[in-house]
Amino acid sequence: MANHEAFSLAPFPVEILYMRYDVIQEWNLIDLQMPYWRLYRPVNACGYIHFKDRTIHLMPGKIYLIAPNTVFTTSTRGGLIEKFYLHFTIGGLYADCSDFVAELAGSPPLHGVIDRLSELLQARQGGDALKLLGCAAVNLVIEQLPQEYLLDLRNIESQMLAIWQMIKRDPTLNYSNRKLAAMAHMSLGPFIKKFYSSFAITPQHFILEKKLELAALYLLQSDESISAIAEKCGFCNRYYFTRIFTKYRKISPAAFRKHERH
Repeated sequence: MANHEAFSLAPFPVEILYMRYDVIQEWNLIDLQMPYWRLYRPVNACGYIHFKDRTIHLMPGKIYLIAPNTVFTTSTRGGLIEKFYLHFTIGGLYADCSDFVAELAGSPPLHGVIDRLSELLQARQGGDALKLLGCAAVNLVIEQLPQEYLLDLRNIESQMLAIWQMIKRDPTLNYSNRKLAAMAHMSLGPFIKKFYSSFAITPQHFILEKKLELAALYLLQSDESISAIAEKCGFCNRYYFTRIFTKYRKISPAAFRKHERH
């Protein structure tokens, strides 16, 4: 069951991208990196997530939450893996989370919602109920995410934060460092150093990452041509876009679009 409906039961906008209950022999995702959240609840103990130097054994009754733009690999051992999973995006405080895998106990209400979703998905039923329950599951799991995983913006200077938010709103405008520095009322060198010390990324790399995230979502959610997506996301042509996307995502745009969802 796939849908791309924006809906919310909380102050933050939630978009359910995909949800499924499945039983598969092989779950072999290699260095996967996606621009959205992934929630897994395994039914058995046959699955593993490999993240940085950790191997996380997925256990029944636990919730596993993978933040956007987290590079991870998966594997199976000991038989078929059975699991519920949900892909989503969420705004507000959670829009800038990245690069972590969180293991959560899950509350009784959350497990109850996932139980009902699993029943509906297995029966190929749901309709609007899937959207409502999917958003409820997201809201319940996000409530359990420890504060340490959220990006702390309290100590970021206002001019840096304004530039960061402006780039996020529309990275396709391809701002130069000189233009950004002028907007921040700073000279070029100090601006680049200040931006990096604030966000641990250079301005141009941040712009590129946001453009690639936007392009990835278009590839997954639309039927537009790769050329059209490249233009829409601020790349000069399809060939340059393909080269850059492949360099940073380790997969071509066409292969990324065809990638099986698991």
